[in-house]
Amino acid sequence: MSKFENNILGFIPKKDWVDMGFQVTRPNDPIDGLFADDKTDNITAYWETIANEYQIPMMAQFHGFDTEAQTTFRVPVDNHNIEKGLIKVKINQSERMRSLLRAGVQNDQMYDYVINDGIRLADQVVTRTKVAKNELMATGKITIKENNLDLTVDYGVSAAQTAFEIDFSAGEDVPAQIQTIVDTALVSGTTLNGIYTSKANLTKMRKHASIQTAINGAASVGALVKVAQLEAYLEEEFGITQVITNDLTYGADATIGEDGRPNITQKRYFPADKITFFATNPAGRMGVGAWGNPPEVDAAKFMDVQQSGVDPYVYISQWMEKDPAVLWTKASGLFIPILYNPGALYIASVATESTGA
Repeated sequence: MSKFENNILGFIPKKDWVDMGFQVTRPNDPIDGLFADDKTDNITAYWETIANEYQIPMMAQFHGFDTEAQTTFRVPVDNHNIEKGLIKVKINQSERMRSLLRAGVQNDQMYDYVINDGIRLADQVVTRTKVAKNELMATGKITIKENNLDLTVDYGVSAAQTAFEIDFSAGEDVPAQIQTIVDTALVSGTTLNGIYTSKANLTKMRKHASIQTAINGAASVGALVKVAQLEAYLEEEFGITQVITNDLTYGADATIGEDGRPNITQKRYFPADKITFFATNPAGRMGVGAWGNPPEVDAAKFMDVQQSGVDPYVYISQWMEKDPAVLWTKASGLFIPILYNPGALYIASVATESTGA
């Protein structure tokens, strides 16, 4: 008996897609430790709830009896752009299967290849969400400039919070620069407790004379500070209890070369020239990645996932075009990262001059 729906080669039964798209957390990805993932039926309402829950606590006032209560407010959110976060990608399955058939793949083996194509498409959707989370940490905002979209999601992170600099030039006082950022945040009511950056920037700290002197004394200048020593120093002096590095890369886009193989442009998730100082909530989070339902759900173009009792984060759908006769497989998801508190990010650019020693 054929594994395919209606005996159409490559058309996977809806029930077989049910388990796809439920795992979007990558154990080796540091950004998922700061932004968990959650599914919601209404991203706008979800963001509004979070925005009002995680701000600095507002004080109510004493009132006399039989007097009108003071009216409070809701924190505004950028709901104009929230539901622009539709991520999707598709593949011409018929073209793919013809190539496989020419390579000797039998019809009964085709099922696994098509399923794996769906898994890869879902992974591409998930990758875009990691890029968005890291952009939020690196810039305090999200920009979407692709596929005729040109918009910026505003989280309320001020320009002053993103205008700091850490200068590793010889003779500069790196601890003093860090102290300025920590003190500035404290004046605004934020106690910073973490750093998110690249390993290269941590190495620059370990190599810098001002850090070496602060940790081991003037006689130690030129001796590389150990990672454990640096982390202990940052915690004791500045209250920085988390030092997180991210040097992972992804394929941003690809072009097909003359040899027929893709030339993939690799980019970093988090830029090498940024150091982000942050303050987490008591659970150790900066925010949450909110997932909604893509248009396929409302349009009934996708499987009835309600049978499983839980909606997936990423939806896999298939459809057949008659002219030309093409079977398409598509992965889609509605996603936006949500920052708990816009006052929790202080972002510094790294000076490009060589590190002092």
